Amino acid sequence: MNKVIFRNKPTKAEAKKPSLWLKISLYIFGALILLFLITIPWRNYIAKKNIADGDRLLTERKYTEAYVHFQKAKILSLSDKNAEDRAQLTVSASKDITKLKDFFKEQNQSDLLKVIDDASSKVCNLDTDRLMIERGLSQIAVINLNFCTTEGPKDYSSWLLLGVANLQVSEDSSIFKDDKPTYRKNAILAFEGAYKADPVNKTAIEYIISVHKSENNQKEVDRWQKLLDNLVEIEK
Repeated sequence: MNKVIFRNKPTKAEAKKPSLWLKISLYIFGALILLFLITIPWRNYIAKKNIADGDRLLTERKYTEAYVHFQKAKILSLSDKNAEDRAQLTVSASKDITKLKDFFKEQNQSDLLKVIDDASSKVCNLDTDRLMIERGLSQIAVINLNFCTTEGPKDYSSWLLLGVANLQVSEDSSIFKDDKPTYRKNAILAFEGAYKADPVNKTAIEYIISVHKSENNQKEVDRWQKLLDNLVEIEK
């Protein structure tokens, strides 16, 4: 016959006594809270330093690098809305540099502001636009060249330079990856505009072929290459 073993029920004191794991969990949680509170001044300091570094990079139009610093600042100081605003501004500026006008005023970047204002004037200045492209300021050149191709002379040189400017921006490592296809698309449209303005000039077609090759669009490469080959034959 099997014996029935009766276990003693825990006393009320034992029932109320917290388990060892609960104690450890509470100690760890308390230590983390204490660590969080103690490091607030340090985290705020590092966050401000990241914002300052991000601002410096943003004035240099190094969008991707600036964005990393603003994101670090946002993580370190959750209550600092400035870091979030700066990060959003950086994303917007990668698409349109005129979004930085107020920021440049704040940072006393009067030279850059003047260049942007000149580019935004309703005067087409291709010589200045060429200079901007040579100096790596194609984002600014695009502003004026958009005017040149819509309300200005709308000639071959205007369209070609607009294509070159957009293409240069698309190849800039400081531009966000998501924005590069748009700049390449705008470059192709501009080069096509140049071709329409002067169908016998081969330079625009060569640019179009080059951009389509970079996008592995063989169908368009073949189409424009055939057109280029025909022009070469005509010139013989």
